Amino acid sequence: MTEDAFPYLSPSLDSVEGLAHSRLSCWVHCLRDSLYAVGFRDAARALAQPLDFAVERTADGELLTLYGGLETDYHAPRFRRGVTARWETSPDGAEHALDLVERELARGHAVPVSPDLSGMRHSEFYRVPFSGYPHTFLVHRLDAGTVWAADRNTRRSSGFTDNRGRVPAEELRRGLAGAPVLVWDTGAPVGEWADERRALLARSVRNLTEPDSPHQGLAGLRTLPDVLAGLEEHPGRSSVLRMRVSGPLQRQVAGDRHLLAAVLARDAAARTGGDRRAAVAAEAAELLRASSDAFVDLARLVFLLSRSWSGPALELCRRRVTRIHDLDARAVERLAALT
Repeated sequence: MTEDAFPYLSPSLDSVEGLAHSRLSCWVHCLRDSLYAVGFRDAARALAQPLDFAVERTADGELLTLYGGLETDYHAPRFRRGVTARWETSPDGAEHALDLVERELARGHAVPVSPDLSGMRHSEFYRVPFSGYPHTFLVHRLDAGTVWAADRNTRRSSGFTDNRGRVPAEELRRGLAGAPVLVWDTGAPVGEWADERRALLARSVRNLTEPDSPHQGLAGLRTLPDVLAGLEEHPGRSSVLRMRVSGPLQRQVAGDRHLLAAVLARDAAARTGGDRRAAVAAEAAELLRASSDAFVDLARLVFLLSRSWSGPALELCRRRVTRIHDLDARAVERLAALT
């Protein structure tokens, strides 16, 4: 395998199914590219997750992250179209920490890994204390002493080009000891796509309209301006706004809407003859695209204003949240009609 045998984490892969890598969580992005590498071309349907919105806090009440459907089943992922995946923990001892990676590479699979990055010099998280969800990058080759990796969160001095570069194997060995590796497989779908889609849409409706907590679903979305207002006196406000609000909004919350919109648009285009359900699916796709765009716009606004947060900034965010809520509520009505 040559260094450029497959453009892992390259923006050029977005054209395969129209899935923007910038709107996918890192682990989903890695899995998408791993599937493409083995010739799987139905990742949108396979990876799409039920819509969601949730405010997650620590036991002490501090904001941990915001998440959408891409993270709802993070610890026990559920996919469709015959794709399965599970997190396995690497051996605690550094001596055998790469055993899982070597096993999966031998199967012809690129390997999404979530090591401790604080000791990995290529990463922008080098020497940064861990917080929130772990970052995931891809290992697609392992030579003696060298890891060929693809990582979209690297330092400028990393030497990575187009998100790809080399990492000392010893650094990965130390970071991966006791850390998770995503083990994935492809197989025959267990059922008809119509049934899988129906279940996907039904859970989306349930997540947003019948949440388990007042901090989830459409109701939880309404609380977002209050969440932002509550950070006004936080000593690390700028960092929290960028890392725990802006980033998750763009890559987790906007991401699940982006994926499901792609699925529904494709399904609508496949139907002919003025099918009413196709029209409803197309309407839902358009609303979800608009919602995804609006979440990204909100994420960028939070990022840009994080260092100079003010009352007017909060009001701008409040207006955007109101629009997003309207888009999601209208989309849910269409999704319910399709179940």
